[in-house]
Amino acid sequence: MFGMLPLRATDPREVGAYRLLGRLGEGGQGVVFLAVSPTGSQAAVKLLPPTTDPRVRSRFLKEVAAAQRVARFCTAQVLDAGIFERRPFIVSEYVNGPSLVEVVERLGPRSGAALERIAVATLTALGAVHAVGMVHRDFKPGNVLLGPDGPVVIDFGLATVPGMTTTGLSGQVAVGTPAFMAPEQLAGKRVTAAADMWSWAVTIAFAGTGELPFKGESLTATAFAILHAEPAVGRLPEPLGSFVHRCLNKAPALRPSAREVLSELVAAGVRLIGPLPPMASTLATDEETSSSPRASASTPEPPHGTSDGGAWAGSKLRPARRGSGRRWWRWRAAAVLTSISVVAGAGGLGLALTLRGAPTGRPAGSHAGTSQQLAAGAAARKRAVTWIRQQVSRAAVVSCDPQVCTDLAGRGFPPANLLTLGPLSTDPLGSDLVVATAAIRAQYRSRLASVYAPAIIASFGSGNARIDIRLVFPGGTARYRAVQRVALRTRKAADAQLLTNSHITLSATARTQLRSGDIDPRLPLLIVAMAAGHPLRIVDFGGQSPGGGPASLLRSVDLAAVDRAAHLTRAAYLNWMHAFIDAQRAQYRPAWSQQVTLPTGQAVLRIEYDAPSPLS
Repeated sequence: MFGMLPLRATDPREVGAYRLLGRLGEGGQGVVFLAVSPTGSQAAVKLLPPTTDPRVRSRFLKEVAAAQRVARFCTAQVLDAGIFERRPFIVSEYVNGPSLVEVVERLGPRSGAALERIAVATLTALGAVHAVGMVHRDFKPGNVLLGPDGPVVIDFGLATVPGMTTTGLSGQVAVGTPAFMAPEQLAGKRVTAAADMWSWAVTIAFAGTGELPFKGESLTATAFAILHAEPAVGRLPEPLGSFVHRCLNKAPALRPSAREVLSELVAAGVRLIGPLPPMASTLATDEETSSSPRASASTPEPPHGTSDGGAWAGSKLRPARRGSGRRWWRWRAAAVLTSISVVAGAGGLGLALTLRGAPTGRPAGSHAGTSQQLAAGAAARKRAVTWIRQQVSRAAVVSCDPQVCTDLAGRGFPPANLLTLGPLSTDPLGSDLVVATAAIRAQYRSRLASVYAPAIIASFGSGNARIDIRLVFPGGTARYRAVQRVALRTRKAADAQLLTNSHITLSATARTQLRSGDIDPRLPLLIVAMAAGHPLRIVDFGGQSPGGGPASLLRSVDLAAVDRAAHLTRAAYLNWMHAFIDAQRAQYRPAWSQQVTLPTGQAVLRIEYDAPSPLS
């Protein structure tokens, strides 16, 4: 079985009537399992995030019913669907083969008859989807499987399943992988089948050249290029190259349909794989969807150790299915902190460490007596333990002194993932984090920072009672510093897009902060997408970690509550910003947003991130 991994201890053994055999892939949308049906045939079961909202369940089942009407030519047939322990699941035909991403990464760009077959098969599949009034919404190389019978398109028809919403504007919800999203999707506008044709063109350009037509050193830069730049498409054979360019027109109405492209390819002598898709009776569009409830300041813990299987700007495209060749530190980093943002940059990965949940108060560190010292130490230890419980995946390995390890185990952290450090310990290299109390600092001295754990990501208490949470970085301190230099350059390059964006005005303070490169990279991405809808004025950035770790970045922004250039009333402008934020996909959605009044008397909308950025 291609790319199958064993089931984990926490995975169910059965979903409905389907017996699970192993894992095929995992991402922000859920987990895909290989399963056996009651009749003994193999199928792919996709188990999605839980929901108790009856409207979401109803919409999910409606989408599945529509997907089952899609013709089987070049698509993975949808076989069944239901709800398992509050989690929607969808069962589809199992395709035993690699994704287009994996093939291009391993074997290089496709050409000749192979590229022609991929283009024709994917057009046939999209035409079938559009013919029943649906939009795929997330077409990309990871959703094209090269099976024994040829290319097959998967994952169509899951518009409003929990965890699948991403950038939105004015209450509209968009779905997709940013590097392959059409401009109207990035802007959160109503999506039609034309958006799929844009994604098809980006996918074919990648398949034929190994490169994306819109690139940047960050998600922000890529989004800006999609919205404003011309595509850079390498050499493709004709007439395919011309169709790719036509489908990359920023005006949706000027893009040809799947049926039109297929018809013209046939006229040029290309052989069809299936029948020409019928003409859709109505233009396929996203239906109206209500925005999700606004995130509260008390955000529940996000799921740990997962990452989207999609492609992110500035990094290699990742396979939709998990394979053995993925470097070990990718999943290790995913397991360490729910608040570590790994930002792809030129030449490496940079860590943008964004923290939450630590109380702001610090003990006075008084040396008046032993009892006060003990109280200060206990207070710092309690805060550090609370922070770890809120921020750190239970799959991470944490090194700590005997007292902290005991406290963590008593608060529910898995004892098997606690590495106790003491006089007989050699080093903490087998761990992901080190809880550096005074005893640990005294034991390892300068080696703690210079060899083992270079980054302080949170700090609690003061004086001898101080406790630092330090990151053990793969490759050591030298590698960490090199990565940080690249990450800083990447953030500065992304932030420069905001400085030159004519739809964004900045205060002098905000301009200085952007030039520093100290902004959490999720903020520029959000701001650029918002500015595509209405002008924005940035007053200030803030929100560094309450723990005070030097690796933390500014993760909140104050936006002026009114902008005359937007030509909206203050109430309408604020409602638009709230609607935009509400519509974000879970891992991109800010932790909270609320209107505040600054000491100067100016009203602003403060937006702050807690949850992690997706891993690149």
